[in-house]
Amino acid sequence: MTGSDAVNTPAPARPKEEAVDTVAAESLTTVRDLEQELRSRIKQQEALAQLGERALAEGDLDKLLNDVVSTVALTLAVDFVAVLELLPGNTDLLLRAGFGWKAGGVGSIVASRDNGNYAGHILDSAVPVVIADFAAETRFKIPQYLSDHGCVSGMSTVITGRDGRAYGVLGVCTNKPRAFGIAHTAFLAAVGNLLAGAIQRRQLEQRHELMIRELRHRFGNLFSQLLALFSQTARNSKTMADLKAKYQSRVLALANAHRLITEAGWRSTSLAEVLRTVLGPYLDRISFEGPNVDLEPDPTFSVSAALHELADNAVKHGSLSRQQGRLDLGWSLAHTEQGTALVFNWVERGGPPARRPRRLGFGSRLIALVIERQMNGKVERSYGRAGLTVRMTIPLTHQRWPTSAVGKASEKAEA
Repeated sequence: MTGSDAVNTPAPARPKEEAVDTVAAESLTTVRDLEQELRSRIKQQEALAQLGERALAEGDLDKLLNDVVSTVALTLAVDFVAVLELLPGNTDLLLRAGFGWKAGGVGSIVASRDNGNYAGHILDSAVPVVIADFAAETRFKIPQYLSDHGCVSGMSTVITGRDGRAYGVLGVCTNKPRAFGIAHTAFLAAVGNLLAGAIQRRQLEQRHELMIRELRHRFGNLFSQLLALFSQTARNSKTMADLKAKYQSRVLALANAHRLITEAGWRSTSLAEVLRTVLGPYLDRISFEGPNVDLEPDPTFSVSAALHELADNAVKHGSLSRQQGRLDLGWSLAHTEQGTALVFNWVERGGPPARRPRRLGFGSRLIALVIERQMNGKVERSYGRAGLTVRMTIPLTHQRWPTSAVGKASEKAEA
């Protein structure tokens, strides 16, 4: 072979069979991925169908919640699942049901929804929140209980009813890095919607039972209440006209409280609505400041009665008896040994100095009756040159979930 022949000799070509094998392998991988994705979605749909059947058949909400967390953990292959109940006052969430958490965590772990916290970010989000790496997260603060359990990746969604009310949060997390996709978030959101429907249905069932019991009880006591009101009012009235005016206003306050509750379907009533109803004629002279709080029927009656008596006294002897007089109403939520409590402050200013009476009148005794004796709360009065100040502490009950949470919310996690 000459030199020129060696130069012109072509290099060996890559076998066509090798290129074909590479394409075939890539196609096979794609098919397997699609097959795995299809199987995963079928598994999720089957899980949703099963949970839907249980939600309709199971009368015990806690049993349903336990089924939900176990099913979600198995379906998504995650280490932890949490159902967090939004507590009264909308500031904290309690771990109501869970999978994978340390013993004693369910019913005791509490997460705050303060600004900048994980829980608040979820509740304010219209779509599920996905976290690729909790340690690298900068959008919000990570709750301490997640760090304590070694959570690395996770996703959460709001449990929202058809009326737009948030009941809590459904979330999952893993101890190893995990990429959650659209199919995963869609499944979690579907389970959250299913839970919201189950909660609302049980609320409706319990509300009907409550209405029947309450109607029997309240109608049985209504006439005795009216007679007692009349008797006490008569003792403190100087003339028949005075008796008529006082008695009519107190019966009207009672009727307004009944109207608020019955129009709401015997469910929770907004504190702001109670204030507007009771203090309607004086709203232009009142300032309000406080979080959104819903009251159960019993607290609604008690708060309405107390506010009516305070307003009546303010009109006759306090700040509302003068044109320049004003009312500052503020409220907050506090954690007490009895659970979450509403702390309500009634502050009069711009009126005559408040003087401690020699003896408490019927209005003051009525406030003590409905707040302290009936609600196991506390009433504190301060008399000064600026006017009367009243501080009422009223224990609240769970206004969203139909049954009490498991355990005692004693361990508050940093969030």
